[in-house]
Amino acid sequence: MTNSEKYNFADFTVEHYRTILQKAKESYVFRNYDDYSIDENFIILRHDVDYSVHRAYKLAQIEAAEGIKSTYFVLLHSEFYNVFDKAISDLIEKIIGLGHHIGLHFDSHFYEISNEQDLHEKLVFEKGILETIFKIEVNSFCFHITNEFTLSCNKDSYGGMLNAFSEFYQKKIGYCSDSNGYWRFKRLMDIISNQTYPQLHINLHPAWWQDTIMSPKQRIHRCIDLRAMKVKDIYDETLLRTGRINIDY
Repeated sequence: MTNSEKYNFADFTVEHYRTILQKAKESYVFRNYDDYSIDENFIILRHDVDYSVHRAYKLAQIEAAEGIKSTYFVLLHSEFYNVFDKAISDLIEKIIGLGHHIGLHFDSHFYEISNEQDLHEKLVFEKGILETIFKIEVNSFCFHITNEFTLSCNKDSYGGMLNAFSEFYQKKIGYCSDSNGYWRFKRLMDIISNQTYPQLHINLHPAWWQDTIMSPKQRIHRCIDLRAMKVKDIYDETLLRTGRINIDY
């Protein structure tokens, strides 16, 4: 068996993503963190935007076309994108404009947080930044790269935001994730087709969903390389606008 077969590379295309959503709509309703009923078959669809806002916008367009709203959790400490970059903030504005929700993807490691008081203060701080930039209410958050402490923070809310890692989402309903570019537990299409869980929390990372079949390594390298190319283009364009040139050998 090849890695492509073992890790279901063909699952992670935007075309297949649309198929998954269409299949899910046959048996589930899509809800948000603050509007579900435990008496219905629902899906809460979450995106941890770790690497690519461009791919997030692509998925947001597909979801909007299918009449689905999801939550995009945005990092303020990403090595791969910067929310203060005009091009990136414009894309997030477009995601909001499609009717989706923006949540805070919170990196506790940046602050070396180990107690709930510090957690509360930094969550409030970062919530305020997102709300100021995008002029929206941010009412949910999820942790980025969990550790023993953050996994123990299983209350319903912290810092005035609903906690996507609360006990309810960790223990009470089904969960499926594509972390690192492959299914960590079961294939999402299998779960949906078999209706394995009456309620399902789905965590997807947009960078893994590409237009063509690729390995996880190829997908992440594509995001990195395209970002680097864009930065170089911005530099060259800035020089041209000021009547200068990028001198080489």
